[in-house]
Parts: sequence; C-alpha cells; structure tokens
Amino acid sequence: MERGIVCAGYGGFYQVALEGGPMLRCTARGKLKRRFGAIYAGDRVEVQRLADGGVVENILPRQNLLHRPKVANVRRAILVQALRDPVCDLFLLEKMIVVALQQGIEPFVCFNKGDLDPALGDKLCGLYRQAGFAAAAVSAVDGWGVDAAAMLAEDGITILAGPSGVGKSSLLNRLCPQIQAQVGDISVKLQRGKHTTRYVTLYPLPKGRGMLADTPGFSLLDLPAGLTQAQIQAAYPEFAAWPGCRFQGCRHDREPGCRVRQAALDGDIDEQRYQRYVAILRQAQEREEK
Repeated sequence: MERGIVCAGYGGFYQVALEGGPMLRCTARGKLKRRFGAIYAGDRVEVQRLADGGVVENILPRQNLLHRPKVANVRRAILVQALRDPVCDLFLLEKMIVVALQQGIEPFVCFNKGDLDPALGDKLCGLYRQAGFAAAAVSAVDGWGVDAAAMLAEDGITILAGPSGVGKSSLLNRLCPQIQAQVGDISVKLQRGKHTTRYVTLYPLPKGRGMLADTPGFSLLDLPAGLTQAQIQAAYPEFAAWPGCRFQGCRHDREPGCRVRQAALDGDIDEQRYQRYVAILRQAQEREEK
C-alpha cells in the first residue's frame, strides 16, 4: 500500500495526493466510516491502487482535527477577517485563535482589504502583535502586503479560515498563483462543476512546501467541549504581565482584587479585547453547565 494525504472529498470519492506521486481518485472501505466517523481533508491515509483509481484502506493517527472548517492535521491557520465589507468580527477572530491554540495550531492573523482603511489595519495588527501573534494587513486584490514566505508554514498544512466574503479564495490565489490550475484539475477529477468553496480543498504547494487549504466561510463558531480556563487564557498572553491577583487561579472575570481587570479599566490592557476574553470565558462556562 501507498501513503498519501486526502486533498478533497465529494460524493463518496476522495482525491489523494500520494507521497512522491500523482493525485489518485479513490473510494473508501466502509469499515473506515464505522471506525472513524468520516474521512477529512488533511487525513493521512494508506491506499491500495487499482486499475481505475484506488481505495482508502486506513486512516493514520491524526495530530488534530478541526470541525469548522472540517480539516485534519493542520500546522498553521491563517485567520482572515476583512477590515470592511463585511464588518471585521474580532470576537469570532479571537474564538478562532482559542480553538487553534487548543488544537496545537499556530495562528496567523490576517486583515484583508487593508487598502480600504490602512490606519485601522495598522492599529489591529499592532494589537495582535503586542499580544504575541503574527499579523498582517493585506489586499488580496492587488497583492499589497501579501508575503507567502511569512504567511505559509514551511511544511505541513496551512489553512485559510474565516467568514464568507472576506476574500479567502482571492488570498489563496495570491499566496500561490499555481493553484488556479489545480482548482480546475481537482474539480475535473472529482467530477465537480465550477469551483466554489463549499468543501475544504487542499492544494500542494510548489517545491515541497506543504499544502494550502481553501475552506468554506462561516460566521458562527462553537467552542469545543472541555475547553479550560488555561486554554482560553493562552489566546491572551498579554494578561501574564499582570500577576498578583488576590486569588490564586483568578479567572480575571468578576473576582475582587483582579489585576488584569484593573489593568483593562486603567487602559493598560485593551479594554475591548479584555471584554471579548470575558465573553468567551462565560460562553465556555455556559456550555459546560448545559
């Protein structure tokens, strides 16, 4: 058997990029769905070649698995928001950062349509860079600010994730122009019509630099079950600069003597970012209490 990575799946067929080989159109053994529930883009698989394609025989252990977007074994997530049209949703962005970190995925914050409001782009990039995250304001339409070397993981899977209309597909084509041809190639082999981002699709990058995924847009994101306070606070590393809360294990919410809350009130921590932290913390708590 040969190993490969699932690049796309539709209608019971899977497009698998074989290690050091071509794309192979495969079906899957019924036992796999009973064992794993589903096969996802990004899954590392073992396949058996046939005369007219192949069969997925096994799914190798996953490093991580996202459910929105549905993709496995992700190394880096380019989390895309638009500065305008649609309105930038920082609450959704920070929930995405929480989920990425909880899954061991490196987040890269990207504000598209940066040419529409450069001052806002600089402000928001500064906010997230100060918190310790890589961030960039770009314009996918004309390529302004798009730096593939900085944004893509050197190997492994990089995904583009964010709401509909923020320009993920345009950014994908800027990051790797060669993908335009691959879009048509994969669509033909899967017997799909004109490419629309309804399913996750992975595209091999040139020179063995890993893979890049286009994903469907979404405006809602459920927090994963079992999310801990520490995992949420990992998305707000700047809070660590304010130790010495009155109570050990302070949630930085309503507790008296909380230095983080006081720093937000004093303007030493961005107050709106702090309020988003509290909202995510309470949302996670409400989920666990249901």
